[in-house]
Amino acid sequence: MAEQIRKQCYDLRPEDLEQYPIWELALDEEGEPGQDEATVKPRPDLTVADPGEGLLLARAELTARDGTRYDGYVYPSHEQEWGFIQPTIVTDGGQVNFWCGAFPPKPAALAAAYDLLGKTAEQLFPVKFRALAEYEGATLEGEVPAFMHYERRGSKNIVEVT
Repeated sequence: MAEQIRKQCYDLRPEDLEQYPIWELALDEEGEPGQDEATVKPRPDLTVADPGEGLLLARAELTARDGTRYDGYVYPSHEQEWGFIQPTIVTDGGQVNFWCGAFPPKPAALAAAYDLLGKTAEQLFPVKFRALAEYEGATLEGEVPAFMHYERRGSKNIVEVT
């Protein structure tokens, strides 16, 4: 049954990660109808999220500054950079990804994220995270200080936004 499951990574919910703690981006299926670069499939055959096995995401636990615990995921990587690891909170109402890439988050997107989590910036940050699935590659535990993005295209300088 797991071989047939396909979802968009941003549609994953806590129960999906509980059932299958390791998922893979289905890049080899990108041309299939209804699938694109965000399509994921469960990998019940893996007990360790090894980036050598593909572009994977692994179940994680994220904890807000005020102690609230959230389900989520991280991307195992050989690189210890936010853009690769991307800690993401997963709720039944949607997801909150703290990595915004090359563009700063819009104020409305920040407000929606705080509303979804029912938190202020002071209650949320820093957010501690740790992978719950076994993994290889970069360390998959630490603290997210804020929403983050590159200063500008082509820059490696990271800007923090709350």
